Amino acid sequence: MNATPRRSVRTASALLLSTALVGTLAACTAPVGTTGACTPVVPTGTSAGYVEASGAFGSEPDVDFPTPLETDGAQQAVIDAGEGDPIARGQIVDFQVSLFNGENGELITASSYDPAEAPLRRTAGAELDLLAEAVQCAQVGSRIAVTGTITDVFGPDTLDPSLGLGNNDAVVLVVDVQAAYLGRATGIPQLGASGIPAVVTTPDGVPGVTIPNEEPPTELRAHTLVLGQGAALEEGDRAVLHYTGLLWSTRTVFDSSWERGAPATFPIASFEDDPAGIVPGLAQGLVGKTVGSQVIVVIPPELGYPAGQAPATIPDGSTMVFVVDILGVEG
Repeated sequence: MNATPRRSVRTASALLLSTALVGTLAACTAPVGTTGACTPVVPTGTSAGYVEASGAFGSEPDVDFPTPLETDGAQQAVIDAGEGDPIARGQIVDFQVSLFNGENGELITASSYDPAEAPLRRTAGAELDLLAEAVQCAQVGSRIAVTGTITDVFGPDTLDPSLGLGNNDAVVLVVDVQAAYLGRATGIPQLGASGIPAVVTTPDGVPGVTIPNEEPPTELRAHTLVLGQGAALEEGDRAVLHYTGLLWSTRTVFDSSWERGAPATFPIASFEDDPAGIVPGLAQGLVGKTVGSQVIVVIPPELGYPAGQAPATIPDGSTMVFVVDILGVEG
Protein backbone atom coordinates (compact mmCIF):
# COMPACT_ATOMS: atom_id res chain seq x y z
CA MET A 1 0.00 0.00 0.00
CA ASN A 2 1.26 3.48 -0.90
CA ALA A 3 1.61 5.33 2.41
CA THR A 4 1.61 8.81 0.88
CA PRO A 5 -1.71 10.61 1.47
CA ARG A 6 -3.47 11.64 -1.71
CA ARG A 7 -3.37 15.29 -2.59
CA SER A 8 -6.37 17.23 -1.30
CA VAL A 9 -6.35 19.88 -4.00
CA ARG A 10 -9.53 20.53 -5.93
CA THR A 11 -9.60 20.19 -9.69
CA ALA A 12 -11.53 22.15 -12.28
CA SER A 13 -14.36 19.68 -12.60
CA ALA A 14 -17.24 21.97 -11.73
CA LEU A 15 -19.38 20.50 -14.46
CA LEU A 16 -18.98 17.02 -13.01
CA LEU A 17 -19.80 18.26 -9.53
CA SER A 18 -22.87 20.19 -10.59
CA THR A 19 -24.33 17.50 -12.82
CA ALA A 20 -23.83 14.51 -10.57
CA LEU A 21 -22.71 14.96 -6.98
CA VAL A 22 -24.88 17.99 -6.36
CA GLY A 23 -27.79 16.77 -8.48
CA THR A 24 -30.06 16.37 -5.47
CA LEU A 25 -33.12 17.84 -7.13
CA ALA A 26 -33.13 15.00 -9.63
CA ALA A 27 -32.65 12.25 -7.05
CA CYS A 28 -35.10 9.38 -7.38
CA THR A 29 -37.53 8.45 -4.66
CA ALA A 30 -37.80 5.03 -3.10
CA PRO A 31 -40.36 3.33 -0.85
CA VAL A 32 -39.73 3.70 2.85
CA GLY A 33 -38.28 0.62 4.53
CA THR A 34 -37.48 -0.30 8.10
CA THR A 35 -34.11 -0.20 9.81
CA GLY A 36 -34.72 -3.45 11.64
CA ALA A 37 -34.00 -5.62 8.59
CA CYS A 38 -31.70 -3.42 6.54
CA THR A 39 -30.17 -5.07 3.48
CA PRO A 40 -27.31 -3.15 1.82
CA VAL A 41 -27.70 -2.51 -1.90
CA VAL A 42 -23.96 -2.11 -2.52
CA PRO A 43 -22.03 -5.15 -1.24
CA THR A 44 -18.93 -4.93 0.89
CA GLY A 45 -15.79 -5.75 -1.06
CA THR A 46 -12.03 -6.06 -1.04
CA SER A 47 -11.33 -3.02 -3.22
CA ALA A 48 -13.27 -0.65 -0.97
CA GLY A 49 -11.58 -2.21 2.05
CA TYR A 50 -8.19 -0.99 0.80
CA VAL A 51 -9.25 2.64 1.21
CA GLU A 52 -8.03 4.50 4.30
CA ALA A 53 -9.00 8.03 5.32
CA SER A 54 -8.01 10.34 8.14
CA GLY A 55 -9.15 13.75 9.28
CA ALA A 56 -12.15 15.01 11.21
CA PHE A 57 -15.58 13.72 10.26
CA GLY A 58 -17.38 16.28 8.12
CA SER A 59 -14.15 17.82 6.85
CA GLU A 60 -12.22 17.02 3.68
CA PRO A 61 -10.29 13.81 4.36
CA ASP A 62 -6.74 12.73 3.60
CA VAL A 63 -7.23 9.50 1.65
CA ASP A 64 -4.85 6.68 0.81
CA PHE A 65 -5.26 3.52 -1.26
CA PRO A 66 -3.00 1.36 -3.44
CA THR A 67 -2.78 2.49 -7.06
CA PRO A 68 -3.81 1.58 -9.61
CA LEU A 69 -6.93 0.35 -7.84
CA GLU A 70 -8.99 -2.26 -9.63
CA THR A 71 -12.62 -2.88 -8.79
CA ASP A 72 -14.99 -5.64 -9.80
CA GLY A 73 -18.34 -3.87 -9.68
CA ALA A 74 -19.51 -1.35 -7.11
CA GLN A 75 -18.33 -2.08 -3.55
CA GLN A 76 -18.41 -0.34 -0.20
CA ALA A 77 -16.66 -0.63 3.16
CA VAL A 78 -16.94 1.17 6.49
CA ILE A 79 -13.86 3.25 7.34
CA ASP A 80 -15.19 4.61 10.64
CA ALA A 81 -18.54 3.44 12.02
CA GLY A 82 -20.97 6.00 13.37
CA GLU A 83 -23.20 5.59 16.39
CA GLY A 84 -26.48 6.57 14.73
CA ASP A 85 -29.24 4.33 13.48
CA PRO A 86 -28.80 2.37 10.25
CA ILE A 87 -30.33 4.21 7.31
CA ALA A 88 -33.39 2.55 5.83
CA ARG A 89 -34.40 2.53 2.20
CA GLY A 90 -36.35 5.68 1.38
CA GLN A 91 -34.88 7.88 4.10
CA ILE A 92 -33.47 11.27 3.15
CA VAL A 93 -29.71 11.38 3.72
CA ASP A 94 -27.34 14.36 3.98
CA PHE A 95 -23.63 13.78 3.40
CA GLN A 96 -20.29 15.13 2.19
CA VAL A 97 -18.20 13.28 -0.39
CA SER A 98 -14.79 13.33 -2.08
CA LEU A 99 -14.14 11.57 -5.40
CA PHE A 100 -10.71 10.22 -6.35
CA ASN A 101 -9.14 8.77 -9.49
CA GLY A 102 -8.51 5.06 -8.88
CA GLU A 103 -5.59 5.04 -11.31
CA ASN A 104 -3.39 7.62 -9.58
CA GLY A 105 -5.20 8.61 -6.37
CA GLU A 106 -5.71 12.23 -7.39
CA LEU A 107 -8.73 14.13 -6.10
CA ILE A 108 -11.22 14.69 -8.91
CA THR A 109 -13.83 16.75 -7.09
CA ALA A 110 -15.51 17.13 -3.72
CA SER A 111 -18.50 18.66 -2.02
CA SER A 112 -18.05 21.87 -0.07
CA TYR A 113 -17.59 20.51 3.49
CA ASP A 114 -18.74 23.99 4.56
CA PRO A 115 -21.24 23.92 7.47
CA ALA A 116 -22.72 27.17 6.16
CA GLU A 117 -23.66 25.52 2.86
CA ALA A 118 -26.27 22.86 2.20
CA PRO A 119 -24.87 19.31 2.20
CA LEU A 120 -25.52 16.87 -0.60
CA ARG A 121 -28.85 15.07 -0.26
CA ARG A 122 -30.08 11.73 -1.59
CA THR A 123 -32.94 9.27 -1.06
CA ALA A 124 -31.36 6.11 0.36
CA GLY A 125 -31.68 3.14 -1.96
CA ALA A 126 -32.76 5.14 -5.01
CA GLU A 127 -32.08 3.07 -8.11
CA LEU A 128 -29.45 4.06 -10.68
CA ASP A 129 -27.67 6.27 -8.12
CA LEU A 130 -24.58 4.68 -6.57
CA LEU A 131 -24.31 7.23 -3.78
CA ALA A 132 -27.94 6.74 -2.81
CA GLU A 133 -27.52 2.98 -2.89
CA ALA A 134 -24.27 3.04 -0.91
CA VAL A 135 -25.64 4.97 2.07
CA GLN A 136 -28.49 2.51 2.61
CA CYS A 137 -27.81 0.64 5.89
CA ALA A 138 -24.88 2.92 6.83
CA GLN A 139 -25.09 4.30 10.35
CA VAL A 140 -25.42 8.07 10.71
CA GLY A 141 -22.01 9.43 11.67
CA SER A 142 -20.12 6.88 9.56
CA ARG A 143 -17.37 7.49 7.05
CA ILE A 144 -17.57 4.94 4.25
CA ALA A 145 -15.55 4.12 1.14
CA VAL A 146 -17.22 3.29 -2.16
CA THR A 147 -15.42 1.96 -5.22
CA GLY A 148 -16.68 1.45 -8.75
CA THR A 149 -16.25 2.72 -12.26
CA ILE A 150 -16.94 6.24 -13.41
CA THR A 151 -20.06 4.90 -15.14
CA ASP A 152 -21.24 3.30 -11.87
CA VAL A 153 -21.16 6.74 -10.27
CA PHE A 154 -22.36 9.07 -13.01
CA GLY A 155 -23.87 6.95 -15.75
CA PRO A 156 -22.52 6.65 -19.29
CA ASP A 157 -23.58 10.04 -20.65
CA THR A 158 -22.51 12.60 -18.01
CA LEU A 159 -18.72 12.28 -18.10
CA ASP A 160 -16.73 15.50 -18.44
CA PRO A 161 -14.24 14.83 -21.31
CA SER A 162 -11.71 17.23 -19.78
CA LEU A 163 -11.13 14.79 -16.93
CA GLY A 164 -9.42 12.32 -19.23
CA LEU A 165 -11.32 9.38 -17.73
CA GLY A 166 -13.00 6.51 -19.53
CA ASN A 167 -16.35 5.00 -18.63
CA ASN A 168 -14.71 1.91 -17.13
CA ASP A 169 -11.98 3.68 -15.16
CA ALA A 170 -12.04 3.03 -11.42
CA VAL A 171 -12.94 5.76 -8.95
CA VAL A 172 -13.05 5.96 -5.15
CA LEU A 173 -15.57 7.91 -3.10
CA VAL A 174 -15.18 8.71 0.60
CA VAL A 175 -18.55 9.62 2.09
CA ASP A 176 -19.31 11.20 5.48
CA VAL A 177 -22.92 10.34 6.37
CA GLN A 178 -24.06 13.36 8.38
CA ALA A 179 -27.81 13.02 8.92
CA ALA A 180 -30.89 11.05 7.95
CA TYR A 181 -34.55 12.04 7.93
CA LEU A 182 -37.87 10.42 7.20
CA GLY A 183 -38.63 9.87 3.53
CA ARG A 184 -42.33 10.71 3.91
CA ALA A 185 -44.96 11.44 6.53
CA THR A 186 -45.48 8.43 8.75
CA GLY A 187 -47.94 8.31 11.60
CA ILE A 188 -51.62 8.00 12.41
CA PRO A 189 -54.11 9.08 9.70
CA GLN A 190 -56.52 11.77 10.88
CA LEU A 191 -60.06 12.62 9.84
CA GLY A 192 -60.59 15.39 7.30
CA ALA A 193 -62.19 18.73 8.10
CA SER A 194 -65.02 20.69 6.52
CA GLY A 195 -63.91 23.26 3.97
CA ILE A 196 -60.39 21.82 3.77
CA PRO A 197 -59.11 20.38 0.45
CA ALA A 198 -58.99 16.60 0.24
CA VAL A 199 -55.60 14.90 -0.08
CA VAL A 200 -54.85 11.44 -1.46
CA THR A 201 -51.27 10.16 -1.64
CA THR A 202 -49.64 7.82 -4.14
CA PRO A 203 -47.85 4.67 -2.92
CA ASP A 204 -44.64 6.72 -2.92
CA GLY A 205 -46.23 9.33 -0.66
CA VAL A 206 -46.74 12.09 -3.24
CA PRO A 207 -49.97 13.99 -2.47
CA GLY A 208 -52.76 14.81 -4.87
CA VAL A 209 -55.00 17.67 -3.78
CA THR A 210 -58.67 18.29 -4.59
CA ILE A 211 -59.79 21.83 -3.79
CA PRO A 212 -63.55 22.17 -3.19
CA ASN A 213 -65.62 24.25 -5.59
CA GLU A 214 -66.43 26.95 -3.04
CA GLU A 215 -65.04 30.18 -1.66
CA PRO A 216 -61.82 29.75 0.32
CA PRO A 217 -61.66 30.26 4.08
CA THR A 218 -60.96 33.83 5.14
CA GLU A 219 -58.86 32.75 8.13
CA LEU A 220 -55.73 30.64 8.40
CA ARG A 221 -56.54 26.92 8.48
CA ALA A 222 -53.94 24.32 9.45
CA HIS A 223 -55.12 20.72 9.66
CA THR A 224 -53.10 17.58 10.40
CA LEU A 225 -53.76 14.78 7.91
CA VAL A 226 -51.21 12.32 9.33
CA LEU A 227 -50.12 12.70 12.96
CA GLY A 228 -46.41 12.02 13.38
CA GLN A 229 -44.86 10.91 16.64
CA GLY A 230 -41.75 13.10 16.52
CA ALA A 231 -40.84 16.35 18.20
CA ALA A 232 -43.03 19.43 17.75
CA LEU A 233 -41.68 22.18 15.50
CA GLU A 234 -40.66 25.35 17.25
CA GLU A 235 -40.24 28.79 15.74
CA GLY A 236 -36.75 29.05 14.28
CA ASP A 237 -36.24 25.31 13.76
CA ARG A 238 -34.62 24.38 10.46
CA ALA A 239 -37.14 21.85 9.23
CA VAL A 240 -36.68 19.35 6.40
CA LEU A 241 -39.91 19.48 4.40
CA HIS A 242 -41.51 17.97 1.35
CA TYR A 243 -44.24 20.30 0.11
CA THR A 244 -46.65 21.17 -2.65
CA GLY A 245 -48.15 24.65 -3.06
CA LEU A 246 -51.35 25.35 -5.00
CA LEU A 247 -53.57 28.31 -5.82
CA TRP A 248 -57.11 27.91 -4.53
CA SER A 249 -58.55 29.99 -7.39
CA THR A 250 -57.09 27.97 -10.27
CA ARG A 251 -56.37 24.68 -8.46
CA THR A 252 -52.93 24.66 -10.05
CA VAL A 253 -49.56 23.78 -8.50
CA PHE A 254 -47.10 26.67 -8.37
CA ASP A 255 -44.29 24.91 -6.50
CA SER A 256 -43.50 21.36 -5.42
CA SER A 257 -40.43 19.75 -3.86
CA TRP A 258 -41.86 16.37 -4.90
CA GLU A 259 -41.69 17.43 -8.55
CA ARG A 260 -38.04 18.43 -8.07
CA GLY A 261 -37.26 15.08 -6.46
CA ALA A 262 -35.83 16.19 -3.10
CA PRO A 263 -37.12 17.86 0.07
CA ALA A 264 -36.00 21.33 1.09
CA THR A 265 -34.84 22.84 4.37
CA PHE A 266 -36.39 26.06 5.67
CA PRO A 267 -36.40 27.90 8.98
CA ILE A 268 -39.83 27.86 10.61
CA ALA A 269 -40.02 31.64 10.50
CA SER A 270 -41.77 34.26 8.42
CA PHE A 271 -39.73 35.86 5.65
CA GLU A 272 -40.70 39.12 7.35
CA ASP A 273 -38.49 38.10 10.29
CA ASP A 274 -35.87 35.97 8.53
CA PRO A 275 -34.82 36.56 4.90
CA ALA A 276 -34.50 32.78 4.47
CA GLY A 277 -37.93 32.19 5.97
CA ILE A 278 -41.23 31.10 4.50
CA VAL A 279 -44.69 32.56 3.87
CA PRO A 280 -45.98 34.01 7.18
CA GLY A 281 -49.14 31.91 7.21
CA LEU A 282 -47.20 28.73 6.52
CA ALA A 283 -44.79 29.45 9.37
CA GLN A 284 -47.74 30.01 11.72
CA GLY A 285 -49.46 26.86 10.52
CA LEU A 286 -46.43 24.61 11.06
CA VAL A 287 -45.41 25.72 14.56
CA GLY A 288 -46.38 22.99 16.99
CA LYS A 289 -46.85 20.33 14.31
CA THR A 290 -44.82 17.16 14.87
CA VAL A 291 -42.10 15.46 12.85
CA GLY A 292 -43.64 12.67 10.79
CA SER A 293 -46.86 14.60 10.22
CA GLN A 294 -48.53 15.58 6.98
CA VAL A 295 -50.23 18.94 7.30
CA ILE A 296 -52.44 20.97 4.99
CA VAL A 297 -52.36 24.74 5.44
CA VAL A 298 -54.80 27.16 3.76
CA ILE A 299 -53.35 30.67 3.78
CA PRO A 300 -55.51 33.78 3.21
CA PRO A 301 -53.98 36.63 1.19
CA GLU A 302 -53.14 38.79 4.21
CA LEU A 303 -50.85 36.03 5.55
CA GLY A 304 -49.26 35.40 2.15
CA TYR A 305 -47.07 37.62 0.01
CA PRO A 306 -47.36 41.42 0.19
CA ALA A 307 -48.73 43.03 -2.97
CA GLY A 308 -46.14 43.12 -5.73
CA GLN A 309 -43.71 40.79 -3.94
CA ALA A 310 -45.06 37.36 -4.86
CA PRO A 311 -43.40 35.12 -7.47
CA ALA A 312 -44.78 35.53 -10.98
CA THR A 313 -46.78 32.31 -10.63
CA ILE A 314 -48.78 33.70 -7.67
CA PRO A 315 -51.14 36.62 -8.42
CA ASP A 316 -51.65 39.27 -5.77
CA GLY A 317 -54.50 38.47 -3.41
CA SER A 318 -54.22 34.70 -3.83
CA THR A 319 -55.31 32.14 -1.29
CA MET A 320 -52.60 29.49 -1.18
CA VAL A 321 -52.82 25.84 -0.16
CA PHE A 322 -49.77 23.90 1.05
CA VAL A 323 -49.51 20.19 1.76
CA VAL A 324 -46.38 19.55 3.82
CA ASP A 325 -44.63 16.40 5.03
CA ILE A 326 -42.48 17.23 8.08
CA LEU A 327 -39.47 14.92 7.70
CA GLY A 328 -37.14 16.15 10.41
CA VAL A 329 -35.23 19.02 11.98
CA GLU A 330 -31.60 19.80 11.17
CA GLY A 331 -29.18 19.82 14.06
